[in-house]
Amino acid sequence: MLDIKDKNLIILVLLVACGILAGGLVYTQFGQKIEKNVISSDEAANLALDYINENLLGGQIKASLAGEVEEERGLYKLQIDIGGEKFFSYITRDGKILFPQGIDLEEELTQPEEKAEARAEEKSTTLGNFSVSDDEVCLEDEKPIIYFFGSEGCSHCKWEHPIIEEVAEKFTGFISFHNNMDSSADMDVFSRYSTGGIPTLVLGCKYYRVGSGEGIGEEEEARVLTALICDLTENQATDVCEYD
Repeated sequence: MLDIKDKNLIILVLLVACGILAGGLVYTQFGQKIEKNVISSDEAANLALDYINENLLGGQIKASLAGEVEEERGLYKLQIDIGGEKFFSYITRDGKILFPQGIDLEEELTQPEEKAEARAEEKSTTLGNFSVSDDEVCLEDEKPIIYFFGSEGCSHCKWEHPIIEEVAEKFTGFISFHNNMDSSADMDVFSRYSTGGIPTLVLGCKYYRVGSGEGIGEEEEARVLTALICDLTENQATDVCEYD
């Protein structure tokens, strides 16, 4: 999470979860609840939490308010707690538009070369738009751990879930599969590699991605997952990993 300072803030929309990836932060779902004019800070905070919990987190983990709601630069500023991680969000005073996270552009533009290098490192990706971490491969019984986080209430999770299950089954004996569908297990891993959105896939703590592979289709997604897990297992599953 970015550290958010109170001065010189410019609010930018960040795409933080599977429900937002399709675009659009306007609360059309709450159309009947939103008034045309300013609503109270409590009402705005409740709208934000309802939206995050119902549309972004899908019951996998619960967002809550962590402190008093304040007014700042014509917006309501609220601190959100998701799985023990806290960050500031902003919502317009009529409750219509949510900015999930604020960025301090003054700090971001300080020492631009270092910032650019940090962003490039953070955004290092590989097959299937998986990010690559510098963490050591996480093991259980000397086998790489494959984590899936999702919920039946999330359509993207329901698309991804059978694919990772099928791929993981091919590596039986070579990996440890933590199939966290509608489960609150492994929240420390979820908090480390996810922005709070689902589905989240963490492959051996080396490769991770928030969101499904629907954009590339089932066959290609299965191929991507297989290739990355083959890398983690050093191609030990020869009947699976010997491919062109």
